Amino acid sequence: MRHWEALLHPTMPDLSTVREFNTTWAPSYTPVGIFVGGTSGIGQGIAEAFARHTKGNAHIVIVGRSAAAAAAILAGLPPAPTGAGATRDFVPCDLTSIASVKRVAASLGARFPRINLLVTTAGTINFESTITSEGLEATTAVWYYARWALVAGLLPAIRAAHAAGEDARVMAVLSAGQGTAVDLGDLGLKKAFKPVRDFAGFRAAGNQGSTYVDLMFKDYAVRNPGITTSPLTPEILATAKSIEVCGEHQLYALLKAQAGASRTGQDGDDIGMDLPATEEVQRTLWQHTEEVIGGIE
Repeated sequence: MRHWEALLHPTMPDLSTVREFNTTWAPSYTPVGIFVGGTSGIGQGIAEAFARHTKGNAHIVIVGRSAAAAAAILAGLPPAPTGAGATRDFVPCDLTSIASVKRVAASLGARFPRINLLVTTAGTINFESTITSEGLEATTAVWYYARWALVAGLLPAIRAAHAAGEDARVMAVLSAGQGTAVDLGDLGLKKAFKPVRDFAGFRAAGNQGSTYVDLMFKDYAVRNPGITTSPLTPEILATAKSIEVCGEHQLYALLKAQAGASRTGQDGDDIGMDLPATEEVQRTLWQHTEEVIGGIE
């Protein structure tokens, strides 16, 4: 570890510590993991680490766009133990469409009475803002509204897992801790994304979206005691890791987080919950999100 990194992140775990911790995770049940955006990158890495540390004895569902990519990933996972009944599936979903997301959530919730891990990593980079048929800014739909439509739809199964004494954990990957103040006059970020023409502008506009996710996770944790919610900072080019190593660190972050809301850095280190928003902003954002995707709890 570089000296300046140690000063900034005194609790930053090294890879050996991360792997040792992950190895100790041994659920007595066959866990269910839903990985939204798991056909590449961080989502793929977490899904593969989840499969490794359960020794294949897990139900694994990848939700995304590419059936071919998902098939290749699922085929490469450790096989389920004989007679365990663990399943591997791909579920296609257009994350710009909240109606599509709701249908997928309803289907998964009916299939799995208990869901233990819900990991959302899907994202998009678009230098030309698009408004969807549902009237949403497309990037915000993928980064934010789709996540909460999924969480809202799957919440009964996540709660059921907690009630049964099982893991009940939800993670979102979207620049946790890098968010900026919320503009209450532009909820949905249509104005923010409209003038974007390059990556710098895109990132600046998107930083509000990071705050959206952080705030909603914080609110969900208060409303659902015992469930673990964890926004996560994704890998950046300057410190990029292999998909395998990245997956180990993020699974560690997900499993180590205590009940309630927490935020972790790209190595699984806790970065605190100091958010650039008041309680009024948090309430207003919650109400806005309810109006867009329907009732949430």
